[in-house]
Amino acid sequence: MTMKAQKLIRLSCILFSLCGLFSASLFADNQSSTQDRLAISEMLAQYSYRWDSKDSMGFAGLFTTDAVMERWQEGMLVENSRVIGKEAIYQYAKRSHEGRLADRQTRHHFSGLVFLELTSQTAVTENMALITHQTAESQTAFITSSGIYQNSWQKTADGWRISKRVLFTDSFGGN
Repeated sequence: MTMKAQKLIRLSCILFSLCGLFSASLFADNQSSTQDRLAISEMLAQYSYRWDSKDSMGFAGLFTTDAVMERWQEGMLVENSRVIGKEAIYQYAKRSHEGRLADRQTRHHFSGLVFLELTSQTAVTENMALITHQTAESQTAFITSSGIYQNSWQKTADGWRISKRVLFTDSFGGN
């Protein structure tokens, strides 16, 4: 075998090894990304279940310590809708569950989950929401709101948690 052929074989082996390392790295990245997407999707599903079952403590547990919740309508922050901190989120949920929602069953119907950003430590998602209520007097559930939830996520020691939740409520000319 000539020197040129030996160099070509060595170069081919190096390239083959590099390709193997690169594809293994891509596989690991894709697997990690898929696991993060599934974990975030599961936490988002828990949002609905915990709120709708009036589990105020469990609901607050979905958020980071310094999380923010707010609601926007017609491009503006809804007055007094910003809640800051996990404890304040818990108190908001408890007041809501024991007060304005005490006589009704709520349901958050989420669909259309998309990942706008995803890194190993943070993510931003959006999903559509249709919110219904049902009371003892109503034979069927009725729509009370709809919109888009945009959630910023942070990976913590306890898994993925919401660091900011913004609800952009649907409206048409002041509804």
